[in-house]
Amino acid sequence: MYTLTPPQIFGARFVSLLFLASIATWAVALPDRLTAVQRGLAQSASAIAALTGGANRVVDHKIFVRGLTLDINYECTGAYVLLILATFLVAYPASWAQRILGFLIGVAGLTLVNILRISVLVRVAEIRPDLFPYFHEYVWQGVFLVLVIAYAMRWVERLR
Repeated sequence: MYTLTPPQIFGARFVSLLFLASIATWAVALPDRLTAVQRGLAQSASAIAALTGGANRVVDHKIFVRGLTLDINYECTGAYVLLILATFLVAYPASWAQRILGFLIGVAGLTLVNILRISVLVRVAEIRPDLFPYFHEYVWQGVFLVLVIAYAMRWVERLR
């Protein structure tokens, strides 16, 4: 009889929890429930961009800058990145106190990075609109991926 190794058990738990979390987000229509977060991100990012000399205007969850409209939609909230982090933390063998603390620190850090990301994108849209798609789709996607992986790895290291 074959017995699963601890990494295999973790992997199975992670994938299973991620699948269940995905179903739950669909069942509760999560994208429809993030409007307040979208507005908050738009306001915060706009304010930071203005601190660096940017000129923009926010209406609801849209940022208007030099004839462009940046729609801070549900995908911009980072909710799905945080969902992946949460499922990782729950799947990993640790105490609930460690998981909760890890999640709270992760949420705070990734939210701050997300606000910075959007404010940088506002400035890029203002100064070099031709570079906006590249920074939006490639640079910041990569940065977020690396940050989530690095945070999860650091969290695991601290547990050992």
